[in-house]
Amino acid sequence: MRNRISYLVKARGLKQNHIAKKMGVTEQTFSNWCRNVSQPDLLQSYQLSKLLGVSMEDLVEEEND
Repeated sequence: MRNRISYLVKARGLKQNHIAKKMGVTEQTFSNWCRNVSQPDLLQSYQLSKLLGVSMEDLVEEEND
C-alpha cells in the first residue's frame, strides 16, 4: 500500500507547509509522508483525513501486483 496524501493535498489546492503547521508536525515530516518515505500514525491519519475532508480509507491505495 502507498498513501495518496500528496495527490489529495494538490487536488484541494493546499500547501504542504500549511497542513504540516495545522497538524503540529515539521514540514520535513509532512514531506516524508507525501513522498511515501514514512507514514503518519493512526491518530495523525485521522486528523489528516478530517483536514482534507476524506475518509481514512481515501488516504491509501492498494498497489496492484
